[in-house]
Amino acid sequence: MPDTLHCKTVSKIRMQPPGTYQAPFFLNALDHFQAWFLVEAVYFYDSVLDPARLQSSLQQTLREFSPLCGQLNTEPGGRLFISHPHAGPLFTVSDCDRSMAEITAGLHEKWQVYDFIEKINPLLLLLRNRPLATFKITRMKCGGSALGISMSHALADAYSFYYFIRRWSQVHEGQAAESPLHDRSLLLFSEQSAGGSLRRADGTSQSCRGFRLLSAWQLFRLISNFLLQQRSVVCRVLRFNSSQVQALKAAAECRGPVSLNDALSAHLWQFCTKLRGAGHNSAPCKLLIPANMRFSIDHPLAAHYFGNAISHVTVPGAQAGLANADVASLAATCRQHVAALDKDHVREQMQWLSRIERGKKLYRVYADIDPYAGGCMISNLYRLPVYEAQFDGVKPSQAHVPVIPIPWVLQIFPAPGENKGVDVYAHIPRPAADQLKLAEWQKELYKYA
Repeated sequence: MPDTLHCKTVSKIRMQPPGTYQAPFFLNALDHFQAWFLVEAVYFYDSVLDPARLQSSLQQTLREFSPLCGQLNTEPGGRLFISHPHAGPLFTVSDCDRSMAEITAGLHEKWQVYDFIEKINPLLLLLRNRPLATFKITRMKCGGSALGISMSHALADAYSFYYFIRRWSQVHEGQAAESPLHDRSLLLFSEQSAGGSLRRADGTSQSCRGFRLLSAWQLFRLISNFLLQQRSVVCRVLRFNSSQVQALKAAAECRGPVSLNDALSAHLWQFCTKLRGAGHNSAPCKLLIPANMRFSIDHPLAAHYFGNAISHVTVPGAQAGLANADVASLAATCRQHVAALDKDHVREQMQWLSRIERGKKLYRVYADIDPYAGGCMISNLYRLPVYEAQFDGVKPSQAHVPVIPIPWVLQIFPAPGENKGVDVYAHIPRPAADQLKLAEWQKELYKYA
């Protein structure tokens, strides 16, 4: 099968729904921290979706999501804001010369998910007329469609991203739903105690729970590793059926009740540590768990908050202890740290990020792990409405995300269908991905089945 896809662009338009906008719409420090990343997904449908109907329903949906229709700007003090009017998101229609079966075979191995997304360059978003979201419908040879969506992370985390897609589907299908909440002031806190973090003489601290401020040398090393190693990362989709998921959860509950997220995080963290292999037994192997903090916000509609409301929960560990621990004790440790996410945690995080933003040092902030030296990030999206992207009465047969070019990032998604299984998108170095094909590692991965 040839490696190069040939997709012919049929049309491209910029979408700006009618209405009045109040500008500027200021983003908060957490949005600013995420501004150089994207949230993306590609859905595959067995039928050909109607581009005209998709465009019409998207136009209606965008009336409730006006920040997506604006232009990203920065004020002299460094804060990001959205201004209007603007040309709006990009809607593209294209035709592909390949069939669905040809496309989905080896999709991640060749990074071909990107071929179905109209890419956004986050580094150029501050330039005039750059879209903050793109939508691309690709019609396949012999039937079938791909719907690719890309959105600036400054406007939405994964929770909001899939909430938006479900809302679009509901508008398309004529269903009622709650409107989004855009009020960024819900995550602004007056300057109080920083929750016990150690302040430096300039009024900031080197870290807070889940984040750290990199030195110039650490930033240089991180960027160098990213540039040198990003093409060595591939994505492997690890599927757990419902019986395997339940067996794993049962094994993790030997010491008390834990969530499915705790059980999966514990097992995958331990598995990745073993798969990673060589290293010192005392080497730190931190786990970062992005956790939804909407339920720590005092607002009756906090569940509909459209923006970034994901806190970083860091679980410390060492290679020797992880390799030899039982999954129940690891799951209990994960539960303990996630349960500690409360309003004080949210306040500390937002105050710290705001101080760093005012000092114009957000470019040096990173999650409190090093993926190139033992760190692992596991993001649980299992409960999100990933497969509720129904259009013209048809639900997607598959949903995929592009390769994240950072090693040891794992994303837990619901598997397609109604079997309550789990798909784990493991973004790992190619040597580790090759090892995964061996029977001994498959046995280790599914040992609780």
